[in-house]
Amino acid sequence: MRSHITEIHLRSRGTYGRKRVRAALLADYEMNVNHKLVNSIMSERGLYGLPRPERRKPNLIGVDTSVDLVNRRFTAEMPNQLWCTDITEHPARDGKVYCCAILDCFSRLIVARTFSTSADTALVNNAVNMAVSNRNRWGPTILHADHGTQFTSWSSRGEHAAMGPARLFRDRGRLLR
Repeated sequence: MRSHITEIHLRSRGTYGRKRVRAALLADYEMNVNHKLVNSIMSERGLYGLPRPERRKPNLIGVDTSVDLVNRRFTAEMPNQLWCTDITEHPARDGKVYCCAILDCFSRLIVARTFSTSADTALVNNAVNMAVSNRNRWGPTILHADHGTQFTSWSSRGEHAAMGPARLFRDRGRLLR
């Protein structure tokens, strides 16, 4: 077994750690071995896998934030005066599905919703475009959203700035003009 572990580790060019070596032992040699045993054998032979790369978190330093126009009062006096939006993650058979919904705070109806396998800016842009095109808006509309990267990205701002009278600024309750 020690030689198999060394061979698997060399075959992976030193990238496999105990979990992958254990999985390869099971797949290649049908050896169902405890991960602790694989770990101790790898340690005594000086074999270590490469650590996973750190997931890069988006840097929001320098992103301008707006005044909170809503102040946690999620009511409106007329339709299309205040919209609230967020993204939710739903487990599915093939992975995850993300939904971006926009709620009209006057009627409490969902005015737009989009689904995607990734929670990206395109998901948000499609939902906002759908809401703007489906609703007759009189006057300004406030779109209240969290500070997620999908809502504060440059492409999101740029796309909606090109919409002219329905220009969109988002963060915590920014004004749609």
